[in-house]
Amino acid sequence: MLTNKEIKEQLKIELERVISEFKKTNRNENLALCFDNLLNFNFDSYKESLKKEIKTNLKSYWTNIENGINSEEKLDAILLEHYVPDSINLEAYAYGIIDWEEKNFENININMGFEYDFAENFEQIDGITLNFFNSYVDNCEIDLTCELADCYRVKGVIAIHETFYELHQENEFECINKKDEFYFMVGEHDSFCYPVLSI
Repeated sequence: MLTNKEIKEQLKIELERVISEFKKTNRNENLALCFDNLLNFNFDSYKESLKKEIKTNLKSYWTNIENGINSEEKLDAILLEHYVPDSINLEAYAYGIIDWEEKNFENININMGFEYDFAENFEQIDGITLNFFNSYVDNCEIDLTCELADCYRVKGVIAIHETFYELHQENEFECINKKDEFYFMVGEHDSFCYPVLSI
């Protein structure tokens, strides 16, 4: 199982890689300006609002038996899945993952495969907002190779990891009925995902 230190180190390496790929191939002035917007995005403010959102959804949705969550089911992971970043205030919906066979991995680019199931009434419920993509939305159609999207995604995932880690240090996730090896993950629909916290 990846440790949180390994997750952070690998995410930093991944960020360097995607930025390098983008700078190597990009010749478009609009995309260059959009990249500057990413560098100027206020991630500190984003992390503060994200922390509040996670705390709210943790109690209101992810562990709320009144909404049909089965408190007896032990989770392998919570996946926060989003669609293509082509709309403002993109949301990543939450899915409770159970019976996941393939969770022994050493790399942060995770292909979940199909050997898992969704927890009872824990499918496509309120997750987290990915508003760091907002300044990318106007340029998504000209980002043909999606290299700029990768820069936004990984930079955002690092902020998400830091936020989840802070909340873990505050014992906020003790209320989740989870297996001994548990992950929070973020990913695009029908693509790979990144772990953002291991417990």
